[in-house]
Amino acid sequence: MNSLLLPLLITLTPHSEPPALALKTNLPAWGITVMNVEPEYFFSRRFSAALPLYWCPWFITEKTALRVFASQPELRMRVKPGFFGHYFGLHASVAWFNLCYGDYRYQDVRRPLLGGGVSYGFSLKFATHWMADFSIGAGVASLSYDRFYNVPNGARADTRRTLYWGIDKISISIGYLFDL
Repeated sequence: MNSLLLPLLITLTPHSEPPALALKTNLPAWGITVMNVEPEYFFSRRFSAALPLYWCPWFITEKTALRVFASQPELRMRVKPGFFGHYFGLHASVAWFNLCYGDYRYQDVRRPLLGGGVSYGFSLKFATHWMADFSIGAGVASLSYDRFYNVPNGARADTRRTLYWGIDKISISIGYLFDL
């Protein structure tokens, strides 16, 4: 039994170099006007934890709005020790939303969107402390939301529950790596 735990304990031991923190931002999210930041803490030779935060408070027009606060915390395991290269991750998803588009407004009800999944990514260094990170993930998300007619003080049309399976993460990020 101890021989099975030894590789995991070796992997979880602290860096021979100091731990590091990366601050990143997801460019596709900015493309749809969602402000975001993602701190990633490298706490061992192969493992890191990321906490991306997304926020969008916009009313675009009277009938179009994108209001979201979301996070997708993730535990990542690097294929090779270090900050760069291939990695695999397990993530959770949580999001509060109020979206207006077309004839309806969609708003979370009684609880946020909840989900989780797996991801694959690749990080590369392109300058002394600068990095790029590419990631894609798939998983499941449970939504419970009210649909309102998209008019001022519109009445509730109905309440819906949906279970989504599929791609739930796409990230092309740039970031800065701090040595701690």
